[in-house]
Amino acid sequence: MSRPCIGGLAATLIACSTCICPARAGAAVQEIVPEFNAFIRLSDRARLYLLGDVTVQRAEHSTEAEVGVHLDYTLVPILRPYLREADWARDRYFWTRVGYVVLGSPDGESSGPTERRGLVEMTQRVALPEEVWLVNRARVDLRDLGGEFSTRYRLRMGIEREFTAGGVVMVPYVQAEAFYDTRYDYWNRRLFQAGVEFEISRTWRIEPYVARQTDSASASANVSRFGLVLKYFR
Repeated sequence: MSRPCIGGLAATLIACSTCICPARAGAAVQEIVPEFNAFIRLSDRARLYLLGDVTVQRAEHSTEAEVGVHLDYTLVPILRPYLREADWARDRYFWTRVGYVVLGSPDGESSGPTERRGLVEMTQRVALPEEVWLVNRARVDLRDLGGEFSTRYRLRMGIEREFTAGGVVMVPYVQAEAFYDTRYDYWNRRLFQAGVEFEISRTWRIEPYVARQTDSASASANVSRFGLVLKYFR
């Protein structure tokens, strides 16, 4: 991809970051998020993605569970045939995802509404020098929050690179994401995340990460998150 195009993508991310309203000051809420993902190959172009996680807020002693099912569809590369069998999440240039997610409190004691969310997203990967990848994602969430419908738009940009150390394949990454919520009509949230994916075997991977979230429209304006994702591929 040309330098002007890469520059344009970077400018878009910077613009999203600067137009987000500053979050209110305050101590950060601490969250721990164990998560399980399963990716099941359906064909050369399609796979099923299953999601399950639990978010635990330490100070509030509250939990929220999330389960979802998604369908991924990718274009088969024409100019680079070896990518036809490649791992979508690491080598392919473009894929789309549609999904349905349900969120709620496992103990039923949460004061917030249960959320039902449909989503559509597109992910694009751009090869940079030194085997670095630029990863861009655009996503739309169609949200039902206790009977109240709203839409949320999300733009994410990140970079990653695959390494092998001691025979273990690992992919460190950093990314930034901006959120536009139609309930407030502005870019109210931003999320910064860094992590490393470790390949345990052909079918299993593990990904620890840390994240920082700011939100000018939420009672929890600042969130510090530690997550651990177990991934299964078949």
